[in-house]
Amino acid sequence: MVTLKALSLGLLASPTFAINYTQPYRPQFHFSPTKNWMNDPAGLIYHNGNYHLYFQYNPGGIEWGNMSWGHATSDDLTHWQEQPVALLARGFPDNVTEMFFTGSAVADEQNTSGFGAGGKTPLVALYTSYYPIAQTLPSGKEVKTNQQSQSLAYSLDDGTTWTTYDAGNPVIHNPPSPYEEEYQNFRDPFVFWHAETRKWIMVSTLAGIHKLALWTSDNLKDWSHASFFGPFNAVGGVWECPNLFPLDLDSSTKWVMVMGLNPGGPPGTVGSGTQYFIGDFDGTTFVPDEDSVYEGNKSANWMDWGPDFYAAASYNGLDERMAVGWMNNWQYGEKIPTYPWRSAMSTPRQLSLKTIGGKPTLIQRPHAQIQSIEGKDHSSSWKFFEEGTQDLGSVGKTLDIELSFSASNATDFGIIVQATPDFKEQTKIGYNFTSQMIFVDRRNSGESSFDGTFASIYHAPLAPSYDGTVHLRILVDWSSVEVFGGQGETTLTAQIFPDRSATFARLFSNGGGVEDVKVDMKRVSSIWN
Repeated sequence: MVTLKALSLGLLASPTFAINYTQPYRPQFHFSPTKNWMNDPAGLIYHNGNYHLYFQYNPGGIEWGNMSWGHATSDDLTHWQEQPVALLARGFPDNVTEMFFTGSAVADEQNTSGFGAGGKTPLVALYTSYYPIAQTLPSGKEVKTNQQSQSLAYSLDDGTTWTTYDAGNPVIHNPPSPYEEEYQNFRDPFVFWHAETRKWIMVSTLAGIHKLALWTSDNLKDWSHASFFGPFNAVGGVWECPNLFPLDLDSSTKWVMVMGLNPGGPPGTVGSGTQYFIGDFDGTTFVPDEDSVYEGNKSANWMDWGPDFYAAASYNGLDERMAVGWMNNWQYGEKIPTYPWRSAMSTPRQLSLKTIGGKPTLIQRPHAQIQSIEGKDHSSSWKFFEEGTQDLGSVGKTLDIELSFSASNATDFGIIVQATPDFKEQTKIGYNFTSQMIFVDRRNSGESSFDGTFASIYHAPLAPSYDGTVHLRILVDWSSVEVFGGQGETTLTAQIFPDRSATFARLFSNGGGVEDVKVDMKRVSSIWN
């Protein structure tokens, strides 16, 4: 077996060298690793007062490779402490024979797995083992070149160190019948306890054929295949990183299935995206509601309409449902101009369901704790905002903005952020009244030469509220904008790479004026300094 200790040396250690998190484009209130490559969030769990964020990590470089589980912890979902690598690629750095791909973690409170000892509740991680070479494993099981299987590790010190279950791994060796030949694209187990059937449930993906496989277990080690889901709706690229969880809707409980797909994201984007379905789950089978499934070319239910929200994962161990996404895109993820790290996580988002326009809809709101790092509110209002612009001055590069307005005769209205003093660099965020769509325009947002598709404009549908008001909440960090529209039924996330001098903002109205404009702007403090 492999037991990873919290060694205070080498690549396994927490960062100890001096760093002030002020490099160009370094996120100030979104998590990013001190150095090296990061992608999917994994193993998100709240346990004994700590939020654990595990994530796909390359301990050896700034591009994808040597996949391991990095680790960070927080007691408020806001300030993060990077921890030693939790699961290090086996054989790293010279002879990697197993990588640790995306997965999930649970607290086995009843010790169904038998891993508990000394009164300690075992944390159990289920993850995808990727085997780059054919081999016979310590368990005696044989795997093929590039095989993906589902494996298990456990922790008896609240998630700090992990022991791989080498006597039994992989616990799900091969894909279920009749899809055994999909062994190179069989991954991303999401696991949770289903109280009604008193079973553990796993959702895994057969990525290349747009199917999810659902499994049940009594002990987290022995799994029985229960059902399939898919393909439905968006089927571009591969399906990855599924999640399944319940949410209240009016007086009932519905289940939400989330999965990433790459490529084949939302209309107008290139590369990665995340879609969701709403339906019912009976302990073995997920059945989507009729109005959650579309035929032909009609768009999917997109969790986020922007280019930079992928591999969304939700927390186990919370009464509420909180999710985090990888704030990047496989189209250009390995080329973004950051150093000595690449990639950040989205703001944690509280999820709920609400009927919007007669249809059950996933609602996302920034987690409430972000308010603890926000400064004084600066507010302005206009009963009628004339066509043209209104400069707001140098407002900074980390902002939480609330913007509301009602249509008059304008075609579009919004706010420009992260602008240089001459406004040659700017990110424009607004609303088009004719199409009823939010837009984020990063065509002039700064550095974009690393990819020909990056400098683009993105759109997301949003109907005004019943009284005609449009509400946008916008989180601005050094290298990203996240827009939450309406009650949170529409979100749009995009990276930007502006100049350090891009601290200016202004409001704009085109084609006419806008009524009842209110803007509340708060500066957000750095979580690092």
